[in-house]
Amino acid sequence: MSLRLQCVLTLKKILEEKVFFNALKSDFKVQDTAFANKLILTALRRKTVIENLLKTYLNKKIPQKNKILEYVLLLGATEILYMDTPDYAAINEYVEISKNLVGKFSSSMVNAVLRKIPPHKQEMQNKASFPFAFEQILKQDYSKEQISLMEQMLLSEPPLDLTPKGSPQVLAQKLNGTLFENSTIRLHHTKANIASIEGYDEGLWWVQDLAASLPVCLLKNLKDKKVLDLCAAPGGKTAQLLSKGAMVTALDISQERLKTLKENIARLKLEQNLTTVCSDGIKYLKETTDSFDFILLDAPCSATGTFRKHPEVLHFKTIDDVKALLSLQQSLLIEAAKHLKKDGTLVYCTCSLAKKEGEAQIKKFLSEHPDFELKPLKFQNLKITEGEILDKTILDKQVLRTLPYHMKDFGGIDGFFAAALAYKK
Repeated sequence: MSLRLQCVLTLKKILEEKVFFNALKSDFKVQDTAFANKLILTALRRKTVIENLLKTYLNKKIPQKNKILEYVLLLGATEILYMDTPDYAAINEYVEISKNLVGKFSSSMVNAVLRKIPPHKQEMQNKASFPFAFEQILKQDYSKEQISLMEQMLLSEPPLDLTPKGSPQVLAQKLNGTLFENSTIRLHHTKANIASIEGYDEGLWWVQDLAASLPVCLLKNLKDKKVLDLCAAPGGKTAQLLSKGAMVTALDISQERLKTLKENIARLKLEQNLTTVCSDGIKYLKETTDSFDFILLDAPCSATGTFRKHPEVLHFKTIDDVKALLSLQQSLLIEAAKHLKKDGTLVYCTCSLAKKEGEAQIKKFLSEHPDFELKPLKFQNLKITEGEILDKTILDKQVLRTLPYHMKDFGGIDGFFAAALAYKK
């Protein structure tokens, strides 16, 4: 099977079965992973604007039985517009694929359409648009201007953020990365194979977006403290907690994801103070009698804030997906609070842009639990790099809310929400 045909079939699986590319990446040969990663994820980021362009050259809608031609055209146009392949080579490849998949008549159509694409290269470089259903989620909470700024983050591949286990200065220098003051190291030119980055085998770092690392920064004096990490896999925040000396109970409902967490923590050589529990969160919280100094609830959510790195969510998520998890988030928060020690801190966070899953959940919880209050956040002086202070708008009414266009000059940041709760004094 040719590499591009494999990419077409992979894109089909992603969009029709709602599978993330990361789960399919291992199907590619190691030497093909970087190309497949760039082609497929770029197509997913630019899908809306590319399809609008393709429609202008399609005389009629492609029949359902030949739907795979939509993926052929999408990848063909993506490669012509945004990659370095010569136009004639890309066109010939996708014409041949369409001929093998559907037949000679269809390949003539693919040839005719793709030949119209090269003149649009310049105008398409700065065009970005969210799919309609995804935009409807954002319209509930954000202005037109904010949504437009978020769309601009679709125009480039996001950098890779690492959290170091040891000295961040030494590692940042070795990797030629940008060091942020919270110790995140940002790499702007990364290899698709994460394991090939220096320090992987030695367990010197783990992958974690800057935004995802901030909730643990809300927890101070963690050494020897008892911490419950709910919905913990794949373990980025677990690793942060362990590296700060906490005694961590990491819970996840998925045995497979918990296995990944254990493997990640073992690679980092941080397993000494880790206990793992595979259980439904609500069930565990209702049955356990343990109490904790700190509880971190990274609640199941729509994950809409991760679209920079996981553009699949642009095409998977709707308002119904946001609504579907609200009840579970509320229940987890309520049950978790029952196990917090009187002088402890509970951090609730999500990687969702929808305020129903963040700010509204905290407001509801506080209205129903008058013995709790928001704990003031201490991010006012957190620098991003020398001379660059964390964007003021990230802190809003004592909660943390990052948006993808924050720090856009540095490559952006995931959309994230976090709030720290404590018993009233």
